[in-house]
Amino acid sequence: MSAIPFRAIGAGSMVVSHANDSYFWVVTQLSGMDVPTGYRCQTMGSLVTGLTAIVVIVILGWILI
Repeated sequence: MSAIPFRAIGAGSMVVSHANDSYFWVVTQLSGMDVPTGYRCQTMGSLVTGLTAIVVIVILGWILI
């Protein structure tokens, strides 16, 4: 069985980290960001990471399947 669906689920789970996510609070508190800065930086950063991951997974799916 291909591992592509499992990777897609993992990429989708990290698309946007917001204030109701503990990961958001860990990153903002340990980096010294205030909440509005955390909204801008953390949310957009995790969006870019998740979208990049899903694009890579789609490309791998085309190559491997």
